Amino acid sequence: MVGAFRSLARALASLSIAVLAGCSITPTASTPMRPELAAQGITLVRALPAKLPDKAVAVPHAQFVLVPNESPAGLLVPVPFVAEAISGAFDRNVAEGLEQRYASIAPYRLALAAMQGSPLFRPAGGALTLKPFVFITECVDDRYRIASVFQLEGGGWIGRYTVHLPTTYPLDAFKQPSAATLATLQAELTDAAAQLRDLVERGARGELGPSAVRAEVGSLHLVGGRSAGLLSPTMVRAKNAEVIEETADRVIVRLPGFMGMAGTAGGLFFGVHVLRKDQLHTFNKG
Repeated sequence: MVGAFRSLARALASLSIAVLAGCSITPTASTPMRPELAAQGITLVRALPAKLPDKAVAVPHAQFVLVPNESPAGLLVPVPFVAEAISGAFDRNVAEGLEQRYASIAPYRLALAAMQGSPLFRPAGGALTLKPFVFITECVDDRYRIASVFQLEGGGWIGRYTVHLPTTYPLDAFKQPSAATLATLQAELTDAAAQLRDLVERGARGELGPSAVRAEVGSLHLVGGRSAGLLSPTMVRAKNAEVIEETADRVIVRLPGFMGMAGTAGGLFFGVHVLRKDQLHTFNKG
């Protein structure tokens, strides 16, 4: 039984690597903001995007989205959907617990405060809608990593801008947050909203690519959990990323991706990302 399980694990890992490498499918390209849409303004909407990563769970009545790690337990259960149902129920329970504990932090209000001073902001009727939300990714090192997201849509175009927060949190401590944890998250999300406004405005001015510089990029902030509980997240890396900007301590990259794919398989890739270099385990330019 153990030998058969190991063989299956190797087969699944090989298949996952092949698919993620683009052998079977081509990820959706992320493209720069269209200036004619930006010129007509941006209006905020308090709603989550229609398409979220597979297996992700929205925190009720909030703009937080939990991206769970995955367990290999489903491989041992004769009826796979039973294992998925159990896992899904557990993740929903976690998300429901976060609703009340983080009710004082509202990504929409933070985004509105940041964008109200922007020349692009329109109280209503903008050609682009902006949906602010936050990914909470459960990672293999038993920590949560947080990403603040502005997703813009309109005129057949979709753009996603993501700032990855510096602080990571132990799973148990995050589920029972102290006053210090809440204060840190509030401060970092406020700063991220300001950075995202700057990114959006730069995008509207045509300052975010396209770029001829390409790189392979990997980070637990992009993929933090094991696919099927087996494939190490360090093996799932974004290929052919556009390096829009690089400084001594951070990079801005544009990644292709599938927004509906599981987070453990690259469902957070799509769009423009701001990452500190100490958040990367792979950054190979070529």
